[in-house]
Amino acid sequence: MPLFSLERITEGHHLPAQPSRVLVRRELVYFLRRLVVAALALTILMVVGASAFASFEGTTYWHGFVRAFETVTTLGSAGSPSSLGGQITEIVLISLGLGTLLYLLGTITELLVTGHLTGLMQTRRMQKNIEDLRDHYLICGFGRVGHQIARRLMTAAVPFVVIDENPEVREDMEEMGVLHVDGPASDDEVLCEAGIMRARAVIACVDSDAENIFVTITARALRPDIEIVARASQERTEQKLIRAGANDVVSPYKASGDTMAALALDVPGERDRARQVDVNADGEPEGRVSDLDAAGHVARGTGGRRTASPG
Repeated sequence: MPLFSLERITEGHHLPAQPSRVLVRRELVYFLRRLVVAALALTILMVVGASAFASFEGTTYWHGFVRAFETVTTLGSAGSPSSLGGQITEIVLISLGLGTLLYLLGTITELLVTGHLTGLMQTRRMQKNIEDLRDHYLICGFGRVGHQIARRLMTAAVPFVVIDENPEVREDMEEMGVLHVDGPASDDEVLCEAGIMRARAVIACVDSDAENIFVTITARALRPDIEIVARASQERTEQKLIRAGANDVVSPYKASGDTMAALALDVPGERDRARQVDVNADGEPEGRVSDLDAAGHVARGTGGRRTASPG
């Protein structure tokens, strides 16, 4: 999976977050409009000036065009016009043409100096990498659960794309070097931009249950055959997600509560699943960290779909 390796420049300083695709498209349209207007104005001035010089100076249109070009660019190698009409044309071209040319150059300079061109190129490069993905996973939401899912998929070297509209998490996505699409995961266009038509599965792990339902409905409508795993913060949401089209529903709060209760009750085998984090002088474990494993506690629901809630 193509990843961008982004690191800290110095301690306490981060690379600037990449602009969202919506912002990039808006900026691109804005600058293209300015460039087109300036180029069109210059073209009209050159055509009109060439015709005027050819008429007033009694030369060919080509010589008139060359004189108009030299006048606008202030080269002045053609000398001053001999006729009154030619001199007036020269004054008009210098007044309007030079200002238009400076406006055009200023727009190009602004595009380079302000870094918009770099942002456009980076975003286009990321879009190209996403378009090249096949059988990847879509992580909808980059909160605490989304972070953990992304880390697990990266460890497994599995391609994935993160979808999140929160600008505050964009820097975290940049630091992890993940491919991402900025926008609501319940939006058809955003899901298509992330490559849902070529994806293997959708993981709806937004902090809001309502948003996860919308994500599930949208994903199921776009891809009736895709696997959807959804997160449910509240128990009453589980069946709603199943009806919305989710294949599997996981409740992290219920899972953590059941695991903690099992540890406190000293259920046989439960502590053996925990990871040791500290040992004493005799080499015996003094502390463990238990990971939630809902895979072994999946109950099958209607329509071949399942609700995961350890217990």
